[in-house]
Amino acid sequence: MPIAITRDDEQRRVTVTVSDPWSVEEVAVVSDRQVSQQIWRYGTLFDLRGSTWVPSEPDMAWLVKRGHQLVALHGARGPVAVLVDPAAPAHVAQRYADYSGGASQPYSSRIFVDPVEAAEWLSAHPVAG
Repeated sequence: MPIAITRDDEQRRVTVTVSDPWSVEEVAVVSDRQVSQQIWRYGTLFDLRGSTWVPSEPDMAWLVKRGHQLVALHGARGPVAVLVDPAAPAHVAQRYADYSGGASQPYSSRIFVDPVEAAEWLSAHPVAG
């Protein structure tokens, strides 16, 4: 299974572990499930270390737009940490970084190569609601 989801209600955190092959549509389904399970406001760790595929720019833009739509419909989203393989080429992390933050993003997000730092960052950022 390319996408595995674990939920920790005590920490109010969802971990999404992604491995090849996967699609942006599958990631969109994860967001839909978070909404339907009322955990949209939990912190989310996307662990992409098991993946070598990087979505195209149009695919990334589609995911970002979809995220904005879900925020407009369902309110604030919890913080999102994206964990990438430190051995991956620099363009991999850069592609995710280009789309993960900035003023246009209606929630806190950040790219990490260290899982401990990602977990600490999520713990330090309050979940929405």
